[in-house]
Amino acid sequence: MRGSLKLFTWFGIPVYLHWSFGLIFLYALWISYANNLDTLNTVWLMGYFAALFGCVLLHEYGHALTARRYGVRTQDIILTPIGGIARLERMPEKPVQEFLVAIAGPLVNVVLAALLFFLGKLLFEGDRWTLFNWVLEQNMMFGGETEDMDVLEETGITPSGLLYYLPVLLLTNIALVVFNLIPAFPMDGGRIFRALLAMRLGRVRATQLASWMGQAIAVLFVVFGLWKNAFSLALIGIFVFTTARAENNMVRLDALLRRFKARDLMRPNFTRLAVNDWMQTPIGLLNQGLERHFLVFDLQDQLVGILEEARIVEAMKKRDLSAEIGQYIRPDVGVVGQEESMEYIFHLLQQRGIGLLAVADRGELVGVIDQAGLQNFLRLNSR
Repeated sequence: MRGSLKLFTWFGIPVYLHWSFGLIFLYALWISYANNLDTLNTVWLMGYFAALFGCVLLHEYGHALTARRYGVRTQDIILTPIGGIARLERMPEKPVQEFLVAIAGPLVNVVLAALLFFLGKLLFEGDRWTLFNWVLEQNMMFGGETEDMDVLEETGITPSGLLYYLPVLLLTNIALVVFNLIPAFPMDGGRIFRALLAMRLGRVRATQLASWMGQAIAVLFVVFGLWKNAFSLALIGIFVFTTARAENNMVRLDALLRRFKARDLMRPNFTRLAVNDWMQTPIGLLNQGLERHFLVFDLQDQLVGILEEARIVEAMKKRDLSAEIGQYIRPDVGVVGQEESMEYIFHLLQQRGIGLLAVADRGELVGVIDQAGLQNFLRLNSR
């Protein structure tokens, strides 16, 4: 993962730390400096942020492990300054499954908040437990100084260290639950909203409505974040807006692709090259024709590879006109049946970067599909 440091692999899922995560600890140092904290309290503050992102990581594992139950693999989890990202290969398409995957993350934070509460009850007694609850109450009122200082005077204890940061971490987990349940697609609440809509309206229409709501809420995030100088909230708003729009487009594209098969797109007329031909031949075809990639066959007329445009250009630059085509071919040939779904073909051409697919019917080649043909097909049918 570019720009990220791999921390470890847990449950088969690699965890990465994005380079920008270091800004969190710079922010902690700035808070420490602005509030004249001593070394010990600065260490406690750093520990709080580390524990916070530990909770965020467990939140993401809630999504990932629930998705695994439905056959969805998680590529990795990335920790960034604005939260964690579990990169699932896809979301389950059954609304109930998506609902459970989406709500699993916030439920992890509910469990963590409960565990932190009982841990506080276990660690603190008497005046310290009273002070624990007092810190909870003060932070529930968003932490400003209040006139209710009787508890501090009665106990004679100043909340610091674990007595201060444990209840704050508890409330942070509750805040994560509330924030993530905002129905701003594709946040957890937005996915829950989409799943509930999909039970009645279908996935495409539900995604469209959830995306519109997500973009509207994202605009509010940006405006409020800029107004209150909460720049992290503004960044989250920008991320939500762009991601909601992109996912809406992808779901609509998937719905379009499911309506077609390989036979609807394949080109039956294509050039066949021999493995022992000179590179001069495809160079001439590339200059004169519309084909950019070619299937290559051996002397027994068996398909052995693909000659892609990039390799032909490489031979042109080297002036390697008399080299045999076999030196430049890509051997992993993609062959699909003519009844194969366009959704799978799109995955092969776009996401795996294959330039050309061969289409077969009962073991016989009947056509080809290339990226240019796919793009033209989508352009004509997207409306």
